[in-house]
Amino acid sequence: MVSGQKAGPVLVKGIGDDCATIISRSKRQLLTVDAFVEGVHFNRRWTSARDAGWKALVANLSDIAAAGGRPRVALISLELPPSMEISWLKGFYSGLLACARRYGVAVAGGNISRSTHFASHITLTGDAPKSIVGRSGARSGDVLAVTGSLGGSLAGLMCLKKGIKGGAVSSAIARHNRPVPRLKDGRMLAGVAHALIDISDGLVHEAGLLADASGVRMVMDAGMFPVHPAAKALAKTRLRICQEELAGTSGEEYELLAAVPRNKTAWALKRGMKVVGLVAKGKGVLVTGLRKKSPTGFNHFR
Repeated sequence: MVSGQKAGPVLVKGIGDDCATIISRSKRQLLTVDAFVEGVHFNRRWTSARDAGWKALVANLSDIAAAGGRPRVALISLELPPSMEISWLKGFYSGLLACARRYGVAVAGGNISRSTHFASHITLTGDAPKSIVGRSGARSGDVLAVTGSLGGSLAGLMCLKKGIKGGAVSSAIARHNRPVPRLKDGRMLAGVAHALIDISDGLVHEAGLLADASGVRMVMDAGMFPVHPAAKALAKTRLRICQEELAGTSGEEYELLAAVPRNKTAWALKRGMKVVGLVAKGKGVLVTGLRKKSPTGFNHFR
């Protein structure tokens, strides 16, 4: 964790959430930045330039979604090796700009630097909702609910690495290469959810971040995890992995995990969310329904 300024007249919400919130001319704005590094976040052997560009921006958009906001302006900083093909770079920007157009983002400019490897660093602004939501508001008694289904992205990545083809593989790979940010759901949840986070490094991992930020304990049942259809189809037969483990550890899903007041459970279910557990007193995360130790998710330094 990098240290930063505490909240004040300009900085309403700082480090510790998916986006910082600032006040500019009496208007709250969101700020977020993400790195997208070759060899860490993608591999050119199985990720096209266009898909890489799309994914690079989606990571930022998902942070805006987790803050309940609307994305506005992006600045792009690129690190380029001398051997970089112009055709690949054009493909990257083609995918990035397609994503920007799809979600109403204006790409305002950026910077280019020489490097030994390819990397992009994107800063994205957004309009903050009237009710600020972050990671630190979960309360004992809340219900944990997620949008969409999980496990498809990791299943797709595993298939790409293993060279598995056929059947549900194409659906899983599409889930991995072309994720969809839950911007509409984030705006819907702002003002209702006590806490909200996007699932970029795995459901269990994100639940732990909510628990730490809120000073509570997350109790989840793996049997309640909503598993992506492709992950269900591939888990035991092709990937030889428990489908619940796929759902609990899969990164780059970009679904949203929310701590919702218990009296809003029906509201969440009506809007397509799935309950995966409860918020309790205590610390950390407890996952029941798995034979092995609770999954953790992606760790940048492991």
